[in-house]
Amino acid sequence: MKTIIKLVIAALIVHATWRAGNVYLRYYQFKDNIQQAAQFSSRRSESELHERVMTLAQQFEIPISPEAVHVKHADNHTLVDATYTERIELLPRYFYPWEFKVRVDTFVYVGK
Repeated sequence: MKTIIKLVIAALIVHATWRAGNVYLRYYQFKDNIQQAAQFSSRRSESELHERVMTLAQQFEIPISPEAVHVKHADNHTLVDATYTERIELLPRYFYPWEFKVRVDTFVYVGK
């Protein structure tokens, strides 16, 4: 009986780790792609960069609304802020709402 309980606990830990790990992997991929888009956005307007962020969100299945993405573009500096909440299934049928904040503050690459 002890062995079964240990196996169930181990399975629950593996389940939670797998679910949370997948969500975090998507978050880091999303953030990295926003970083690249912002870094090479010298010829893009704020609205074009905003659209690019929303396209990336759709690509990585990030549940974010357009109002939650803020883009500020200066001469050679770009700031992107985005906030979203994702439900992570830690236990079977138990979802925990986790808030993710993406803040990308980068200098813009101006090529020749």
